[in-house]
Amino acid sequence: MTVTTSGAATFGGTLLRWLSESRSGKASALCDGIRSQALAWGVELNPYADWDWMRKATALGFIDVDLRADRWSAAPPVLTRLPHADGLALLTGARTARISARVQEAATEWMELITVPHRTESGEAPLPDTLLLQYEDPRTLPDTAELLGARYVPCAALQFVHVLPQAVPGPESAPPGGGGATTLEKYELRLQRFVPVAKDDEDGLYRWRGADYARLTRVRRDGVFYTVDRETGVYLELARHRTGVMRWRPEGGAGRAGIGRLFVDRYAPLPALHERAAVLCSGFPPVVGKHAQTRAYDNVPRAVAEALATSLQQNLETMARPVTAVGGRTE
Repeated sequence: MTVTTSGAATFGGTLLRWLSESRSGKASALCDGIRSQALAWGVELNPYADWDWMRKATALGFIDVDLRADRWSAAPPVLTRLPHADGLALLTGARTARISARVQEAATEWMELITVPHRTESGEAPLPDTLLLQYEDPRTLPDTAELLGARYVPCAALQFVHVLPQAVPGPESAPPGGGGATTLEKYELRLQRFVPVAKDDEDGLYRWRGADYARLTRVRRDGVFYTVDRETGVYLELARHRTGVMRWRPEGGAGRAGIGRLFVDRYAPLPALHERAAVLCSGFPPVVGKHAQTRAYDNVPRAVAEALATSLQQNLETMARPVTAVGGRTE
């Protein structure tokens, strides 16, 4: 079944309302809830659509997820300016019935609200709409946030630059052993995926099943294993092999040279906080490129792109600026 634009918005909005009112729960139960709602709506999902929805909702600032603890929680409602976006602010976080009522009342009476639906591909679980507020004077935003029941953050994307975690190995960990040795896999950078291996006698990124059958991901350096999440581990491997996967292209419009589009190879997804920083530059999840080879993040300032790359041990490649034709259109 194909979900219409209005139906997709209702699907995502209903799911976000449930999460906002529930406040917290198990991540595994959230995946079950996404699939249950899809079944009730007659929406056929891809095998990993539930996890993909959870990842995007986290990046958009709707929820916070700790997969190691199998927990999710609704993020507090926040009103934040988008960087260099001509007077646009993003309302993200929880959308309880109370907050939604305040937003609708304000939009009816005095507030310029722009509701933007997300494009949903076949097999995906629809996301909630992005809510943008148009303003003329940024000094009015703290009061607007208070009236809506949200917290005001001047520009969340730019603030993330100062708190991004560095891509480094975590605490020392035990090597694979026992039953884990039979499920041992090593990340093969050339193939861009994990492959089964018989031994762990080389440095690299490994994963295996623990005693409780939980998936363990570890990076091996000089014969010692360290705890790491999958995304960070991949970037550590990229750095070890001096492989670049991040590119930034400035926009072509007048006065927009410091803003651009960040491209990240799809096989190297950004860690959660890094992706949220990139997504909160525009309020939209990344656009998947042709043939699904890249993820592209819009409205990313060069300073944010450089901070993301540096924290992940990447050398950011700057692409040529598009040529602007007469009339302001880019070629």
